[in-house]
Amino acid sequence: MAVTHQATVRFLRRPGSYPHVSTVKVIETHMSWVFLAGPYALKLKKPLHNTFLDFRSIDARGHACEQELRLNRRLAPDVYLGVEMISQQADGSLQFGPGVAVVDYVIRMQRLPEDVMLGTQLVRGLIRGTAGEAILERVAGCIAKFHQSLPVLKSSPLAWRTSIYKTIDANQAAIESYQRFLTVSDLHLLCQQQRSFLHFHAEWIDTRIQRGCMVEGHGDLRAEHVFTQPSVGAIDCLEFSAALRQLDCADEIGFLALDCERLAGEATARILLQHYQRFMKDYPPPALLHFYQSLRAAVRARLALLRLQEQSYRPRMEWIQRADQWLRLAIKHARYMQLALPCYAS
Repeated sequence: MAVTHQATVRFLRRPGSYPHVSTVKVIETHMSWVFLAGPYALKLKKPLHNTFLDFRSIDARGHACEQELRLNRRLAPDVYLGVEMISQQADGSLQFGPGVAVVDYVIRMQRLPEDVMLGTQLVRGLIRGTAGEAILERVAGCIAKFHQSLPVLKSSPLAWRTSIYKTIDANQAAIESYQRFLTVSDLHLLCQQQRSFLHFHAEWIDTRIQRGCMVEGHGDLRAEHVFTQPSVGAIDCLEFSAALRQLDCADEIGFLALDCERLAGEATARILLQHYQRFMKDYPPPALLHFYQSLRAAVRARLALLRLQEQSYRPRMEWIQRADQWLRLAIKHARYMQLALPCYAS
């Protein structure tokens, strides 16, 4: 008899499914279930199907687990331990390892305490003073070393800029559909400024590509994915789309800095960027960095609003507030982008 996804979730929820575990904490995300059991975290992918992925089959989910393991070991080799099979036994019960029939696959990870995550430390006000700057310097150094280790991508400048235009269009269309929920009303101007920048300063982006600044990076480098102890690294690489991982190094670190700004203010973001640029010896035009950050913030606003279409695992109002917060950051950095352009220089 076929085992449902719900039955697999129930198996992973039960403390008795693990040796020497009394409680299991369960976290649901958009794409996965995460089960915190003793010293481990086990990640089960949902059988989703959308524009970017098709996880409806067991084999597809197993392949995605292997991909996630490979990609995340680049930044967190000691955290990602392996991929494990869940199978059905002859009596119909489930177990880890081989059995009568394969039911699903999970990624086994070392469980990270909440207080070692950069996002938690920023929210709690722990990244401050000399010690806080030292942590940000270590994070910047880790990401710089990661970026320097990656093969350079030889993207087509025209194709890359076309994809950015499409992102701006997608952001505008999606956010306009939910504007009645938002307090921010400058969406049209925001997108107009982004398109104008892309049109008049295309050579900056093209030069970055020609200089070898494009890599297949992490793709979702948020503060909640960065850990700072005992070493520094990052988890939850965006594994399901190589295209979404392909970006300018400055774009990726700019996004992490933007998230730090959202959680702890501009000064924190500035420190992270300064250390990263020093390690990389890479100083893109400030207006270009603000463009990347404005665009990224608009993407995050769009993604937050799209959660309203789903049976959300967070309260509806939280997604609206999150979208509003990101949209304000998008507008703020578009303004900084305008101020940093050469025509504004005194």
